[in-house]
Amino acid sequence: MTPPVPVTILPGPPASARRAAPPIAASAVTAVLDLDAVVESAECSCDAGDDNPH
Repeated sequence: MTPPVPVTILPGPPASARRAAPPIAASAVTAVLDLDAVVESAECSCDAGDDNPH
């Protein structure tokens, strides 16, 4: 039988094990007065699903 091994319990990982936080992307909020104009411009103009009978 092996003798007990001393262990040090830390409150958190040591500084050498910590990674830097990833950069936070800056985002901007744009107010939209006419949502219909935005939705209509985002619609697909192709007929991709017209050949599917189901």
